[in-house]
Order: sequence, then structure tokens, then C-alpha cells
Amino acid sequence: MRTNSNSTRALGSDMPILECKGIERRFGGIVAVTGVDFVIQPQEIFGLVGPNGSGKTTLTNAITGFYPPNEGTVRLSGQDITGVAPHKVAKLGVARTFQNLALFNGMSVLDNILLGRHIHMHPGVIRTALYWWAARPEEIRNRLVVEEIIEFLQLESIRHEMVDGLPIGLKKRVELARALVAEPKMLILDEPMAGMNQEEKGYMSRFILDARAERGISVLLIEHHMDVIIGICDRMLALNYGEMIASGIPKDVIKHPRVIEAYIGGSHG
Repeated sequence: MRTNSNSTRALGSDMPILECKGIERRFGGIVAVTGVDFVIQPQEIFGLVGPNGSGKTTLTNAITGFYPPNEGTVRLSGQDITGVAPHKVAKLGVARTFQNLALFNGMSVLDNILLGRHIHMHPGVIRTALYWWAARPEEIRNRLVVEEIIEFLQLESIRHEMVDGLPIGLKKRVELARALVAEPKMLILDEPMAGMNQEEKGYMSRFILDARAERGISVLLIEHHMDVIIGICDRMLALNYGEMIASGIPKDVIKHPRVIEAYIGGSHG
């Protein structure tokens, strides 16, 4: 189902949920990302594409504080979060999934998803001692959120299975569930459909659209599958060698000569 462009345009007049300006990240003498500017509006699905090594993951790491930018600013709902530690960025409402699965083998689907609630938990000696009065109500609230997400992503039948033996499509869905239980306002998905077949990609696309529609979440989607980007993204940005080469409506960006050259080579372009 295609996004509602009218609602997105209406929301575009509000303060951006995420604003990156002049982002540059260097590793010694290597410039991984430079001069990147973009904004993501509330409830917008924004695509980020580029060949391998173009700087997509480095950019998301700069946004989330794993590798703070050497230059530029990152703002979340108007608040400057440039260089803020990752755990503090998470508490401000940013959740992410990773290009390489970060699930805990040897643990069940349910336990992996529960870990996503850690930013909402308040452990302590006194709360533990007063479990029935203080800690138990919080535990119940956390479990209710987890159960809701399990139902939302249709994971009921595998809730008690170990994640080790799950196919890649279900593992990706579990990781999405772990991000959603944090109740983010900004969701960063780093290649959530890598390794999936067409049917699995369709399911994941539907879940992302539903998360935006039902939970008001904004999404930064990093993907190699152009059919997915065109199908569900409102706008997109293309990178190559760490630099912006095109941005705008997906169907226009993929026709840009520099994007074609980056993906299939200058002679074919």
C-alpha cells in the first residue's frame, strides 16, 4: 500500500523529527562522509541508498552517537544531539536495527524482544526489595508492551523458540520487534530486508508502513532493494563515496545520471 502523500505534506510544515546539517565523519585521513544535509519530517519514511562503502552506516552511526561527526550538527525534534552518547540518544526516542543481526543466540524470541524495554526499566535494590509494590507493576507494563508488539508483528507462534534456529526473515522481524518495544519516535532500519525473498520483503514492507500509520513513527530506511525504496519511501537520499549525489522523490532520484553511474557504472550509464 502506498504512503499517504497528502498527510506527509501536511506534516512537513511541522518541526523536522530529524535534521542533519553538514555532517562529516573522518577516520584518520579517510573521509567516510562529508557535506551531508537532509531532514526527515514527522511520520515520514525516508530512504537512504548507495553502493557498498558509500557511507550509509557511517552516517547512521554519526546520528546515533556511535561515531560522532567531526563536523556538522544533528537535531532531533529541534534538540541538538550531536555527539550525544548512544544510550542517551535511545532514551530521547531513537531506536535502530543493525545491518548485521544483533540478536542474542541461546535466548528465546520473547527474551530478545524484552531486552528492547531496557531504557524504560528502573532497576534498584529498593525496588527489588519492594517487588510487589514497586517493581511488579512496572514489569507488567513492560510485558504488555512486548505482547502488543509480538501480536503486531505476528510472532505469537515462535515466541518461545530460540532465535538461533530461525530463518533470516523471522530473525529480522524479531530485531524489528525489539526496536519497536522501545516505543521510539524515530526508527533507523539498516538493511532490514537483506537476505529476504520477495514474500518476506513484502511482509516487512507492510510492517514498516503499519508502524508509521498506527504508531506515528518516522523511519530512516537504509536499503539496497530499489523496489522497496520506491514502494514505501516518501523521499530518499543517494550517497556515493560519502557524498550526496541526489535527493528527492524516489522515482526521480533513481533516474538521476549520477545514481545510475554509481550503481551500474559510467560506461553503462
